[in-house]
Amino acid sequence: MEQPNAKWSLRREHSANRPQSSAGLLGQLKSVVEATGAMSIASYQPLESEPDVSEFNSWAESSFAVYYPLVTGENLTFAKTPLVTGSFGIQEPTGPHLELAEIDLILIPALAVDMEGHRVGKGRGFYDRALERIEHENLYAVVFDSELVLQVPHQAHDKKVSGIVTPTRVLRVSAR
Repeated sequence: MEQPNAKWSLRREHSANRPQSSAGLLGQLKSVVEATGAMSIASYQPLESEPDVSEFNSWAESSFAVYYPLVTGENLTFAKTPLVTGSFGIQEPTGPHLELAEIDLILIPALAVDMEGHRVGKGRGFYDRALERIEHENLYAVVFDSELVLQVPHQAHDKKVSGIVTPTRVLRVSAR
């Protein structure tokens, strides 16, 4: 479970080792779409340091309904394009909204994830709050290969993912 500064230490360690190569990520993400049969996808607009899903987003937008996070106060909502620069300098959607529970595949940027599905984000809890009221079988953390770790400190309210996508592989977690 949580040790007082363990998450912050993990965040600092992994943030210092970013960015890394995202080569291969497009193919791995396409395989997740195929395996899940998703027709709607919640993705994200990557920051320079995050795994770069830009090429995947362009590919997905040509055939699927793609939704992006929008920061509203302390919460995330999900909507379609067009995108404009919003909170934290991140490109945010201005199109039609959809409830997250209605989206087939949810991709979440993370700083680290373990094989039990515990993940570390940037520490603001946006995704945990967005996901707290839903159960979802196709919830994937997107990380660099080196960010798959033995154990992530966690608390009871932290939402687990059901899978992990890196530039070289796709993994289902061992326990939900």
